Formats: sequence, structure tokens, C-alpha cells
Amino acid sequence: MPFSSFLHYFKATQPGGFFITGTDTDIGKTFVSCTIAQYLLEKQPGLVISPRKPIASGALRDHNGDLYSEDAVQLHQACKSQESLQTVCPYLLEPAISPARAIQQAKQTITIHDLALASEVPQQTVAFVEGAGGIYSPLASDGLNIDLAKKLGYPIILVVGNRLGCLNHALLSINAIENAGLEIAHIFVNNLSDQSDLENVTDLESLTSHPVSLVPYQA
Repeated sequence: MPFSSFLHYFKATQPGGFFITGTDTDIGKTFVSCTIAQYLLEKQPGLVISPRKPIASGALRDHNGDLYSEDAVQLHQACKSQESLQTVCPYLLEPAISPARAIQQAKQTITIHDLALASEVPQQTVAFVEGAGGIYSPLASDGLNIDLAKKLGYPIILVVGNRLGCLNHALLSINAIENAGLEIAHIFVNNLSDQSDLENVTDLESLTSHPVSLVPYQA
């Protein structure tokens, strides 16, 4: 099971939360976040996880015409959250572009401070805060994903999409996170197809001292 070593880390450190980021967009951050959450809830009776997707672009409309984030819905369900979807994901933008550009197009101002406030969780719960895109992707009017990660200070879960070029993307992301003074809790290499190159996991393990696990492909 790819999450057993992560469970050991969780039990040993008892962190207040995690910031989940990726090497790119559409590489399975939410899928991995949900799988980790479900695993922790199964293995840690009484644990309460508070999911947060503080901002989401590419939001959809429900039958009433209201915006919602598909990622936030999945996180909400996986974490068995009793909070409202509005609490999980308060800032919703319809254009399927970076949140920062969508904010600009909407002539709004949403700051890293705003997103940090939106990421706050109740006491005695573990925060699962998921960013948007990669660690250097523009996230707010005044900053990137990494700026929110630094503001929150949580250990980082880095999701790597297992495809051509992922080693370069992973090492650049690791370097950025380390240079920001943030802790990397775990790296999950997510197989994006049944043809994903498993040697990428072995190679990445040899290139970094951080724990690396493979997440099998699920059609």
C-alpha cells in the first residue's frame, strides 16, 4: 500500500495540516488527496480532516446556476466533512484559466491573506489544503501557490504526474519548496495511465532524499 509510510510519518509528527501541490495541473492532486484522506480516516479512528480548496477556477454551474468546484466536492466527500461546500471552497471563478488571471478578468482582488483566512480550520482537526496547479502557479492577486504554502507553514505533499518530463518537473518543484524553507512530508508519483513508466519512481527515489511512493493508475 503506497500510503503506509505516509501513515508512519503522520503518527510520528501529528501535523496540524498539509498543503497539497503538484508538478503541474491535471496530474491527480485531488485524487491523491482524497485517497490519502480516506486511508487516514480508516487507520485513525476519531480523526477529523478539514478539507480546504480556498480558490478554484474552472468552476461548474449546478442546476440552479450556482458555481461549484468539482475538486472541492470530491474532497468534501472523501473527508466526510460536515462543513459546507462554501466553507471548503469560498472563492469560485468560472473561467478555466489560472485563478490569478480569472480574478483579474473578473476585476476582483483576492489576496494570499484572503486565501490563508479561507484555509483556517477548526481546532482539533487536520487541514488538507489543496492549491491550484503547480507550486509556482499564480494563485491570487498578489502571489503564487508557494506564497500561500509559506503563509500556512504546513508540510507539503507533492503530487507528481507520471509522464514524460516528470523528473525535471519534480526536481524543480522540490528545489522550490526546499528554498522556501518548507518541509516535504511525502512525494506521490501518480500513474496517469496504465502505460506510465514505473522507472520514473526508482529514478526519483535516487535523486531525492524525500520519501517517494507510487500511486497505481485507476481508470
